[in-house]
Amino acid sequence: MRYRTTFYSALSRLLMIELGEDEDRFERFMMPLADTFERVASQLAAVGSPVFPEEELKITFIGLCRDLQGVAYAFVGKTSFMMFFDWLYPRHMEVLHRCLTLWCHLPSVSTPLLKLMAEIVQNKQQRLQFDVSSPNGILLFREVSKVVVTYGSQMLSLQDMLPSEVYSVKYKGVAVTFQMLKYALSGNYVNFGVFRLYGDEALDNALNMFVKLVLSIPQSDLMHYPKLCQAYFSLLEIIAQDHMNFLSGLEPQVCSEVLCLCCFV
Repeated sequence: MRYRTTFYSALSRLLMIELGEDEDRFERFMMPLADTFERVASQLAAVGSPVFPEEELKITFIGLCRDLQGVAYAFVGKTSFMMFFDWLYPRHMEVLHRCLTLWCHLPSVSTPLLKLMAEIVQNKQQRLQFDVSSPNGILLFREVSKVVVTYGSQMLSLQDMLPSEVYSVKYKGVAVTFQMLKYALSGNYVNFGVFRLYGDEALDNALNMFVKLVLSIPQSDLMHYPKLCQAYFSLLEIIAQDHMNFLSGLEPQVCSEVLCLCCFV
């Protein structure tokens, strides 16, 4: 299944050779994925009924996320990626959120979705450049915040996991979530002052969930798994650099926990 990302990345690179600003050609290329979104959305309407094809739908959705990750990875130019972003948001984002809410406790489903979101918000080669008057950067971060809170809340509810499964069930997804939040915070396409100005809690919700997840992980585990450790400290560096007011407003014991982790390194 994971080779689908590579396959769609290769197809997308071939498309970019002659794509230019041809939106019709882009729409034709994305038509199979759009049809898959429509099929997933229609089947989600049957959630809770005896005819709900859950196993079939999970496989379809996993493949869709991997396909989209390949497309997003390949579109490194501003023009092509903006076509992709306008195609995805907002008409297809609701399906992603509904599937995450339904299956966020299943790493086989949630991890591909988290990796897709991390790829979308990564501003490599400055491909995410919105007009000054565009609210898309703020709206995109709000979607990230919703994903962080939804997934993080589920991970906080997990109890009594076996040591052999704790990484695959929890820590792997948490590491990708930290990475996704880091990309969103450091992408330079969001005016974070707008959130406080208009009383929007999206930024605070995401940062608070980050803290809750960190406190739910034993220090020994955080240092034992390299990908988790790297994702944590990379995100902490961005928060300390650009959101010191948030860190300074934390409870003393929480700050002490963070400092202990830094000293442990």
